[in-house]
Amino acid sequence: MSKSESQNRKGKGGRKPKFDYTSEDFLSLVESYAKKGFTDKEIAHAIGLSPQKFSEKKSTYSELSDVLSRARCTINSLVRAKFLAMALGGIKTKNTTVRKLRDRDGNLTGEEEVQVVEGELAPNLSAQMTWLYHYDEDWRKVERKQDEDADIPTDIDHGITIDSWIKDKLK
Repeated sequence: MSKSESQNRKGKGGRKPKFDYTSEDFLSLVESYAKKGFTDKEIAHAIGLSPQKFSEKKSTYSELSDVLSRARCTINSLVRAKFLAMALGGIKTKNTTVRKLRDRDGNLTGEEEVQVVEGELAPNLSAQMTWLYHYDEDWRKVERKQDEDADIPTDIDHGITIDSWIKDKLK
């Protein structure tokens, strides 16, 4: 029997896979990298796979794609919450000082005095506009209408000349 016939009879040859791609340990490792904001390419390099091989494994093992999706959803919701907080502004605790109180003899009383220093964060208008653009259909309509009503003349082939814009403004 030839070598190729014996290989066909035994089934798939080759070496043992580097990872058990469905094991809890492997999926947990991939999830931890995804929660840190790593891209697929960065995760692949961190675990010792080529980006192409990692992409193939994502296609083959739905558990791998699911864990990446779940981790990135977690990150997205955290970033969205911080972005909204930044857009709205508010009060931010800058410093908290805890001082132990002493009696007249200099002994600690077990009581504490807490002093909190706070500062106000101004709302971020750019963040508000971005938020509204992505989450409010009415705002998008207003933005699109403003873009359509823009009074800057353009020439599709050559752009705009400053002279033609000034002349239009002076009319």
